[in-house]
Amino acid sequence: MSRRLRLIIGAAAALVFAVVLIAPILPTGGSGGKHTKPCALRLLYNGQQFVARAVAAGQVKELKAIGSGVASGCGVTPSKIGLRSVDRVSPSVAVGVGADASSLYVRRDVCPRASSSTLLACLRRSS
Repeated sequence: MSRRLRLIIGAAAALVFAVVLIAPILPTGGSGGKHTKPCALRLLYNGQQFVARAVAAGQVKELKAIGSGVASGCGVTPSKIGLRSVDRVSPSVAVGVGADASSLYVRRDVCPRASSSTLLACLRRSS
């Protein structure tokens, strides 16, 4: 066998070994591998734990300022944030944050299976 052919076979074998050894540790971009739970911001308000839930922008009408809570999670340093009441929803069930129109902070045990499109109706029934 010629030297050139042996080099090509050796290079091909090295490439196959490299792919086999490196592939399991590369990030998959969401189409395979381990699925991790997305991070959700948390809020402590009046002794209750709330979690951020997505809503369509413009879907929620926030009303008056009701105080402040402590937001944390997702690598964010715990900090005080101003809270607002939500139209026809009790603040003991869900609150809004004036600076974030794309989410509501919902008490952990309320409407856990509601989708973003049905969340507001579920919260109003729970109030």
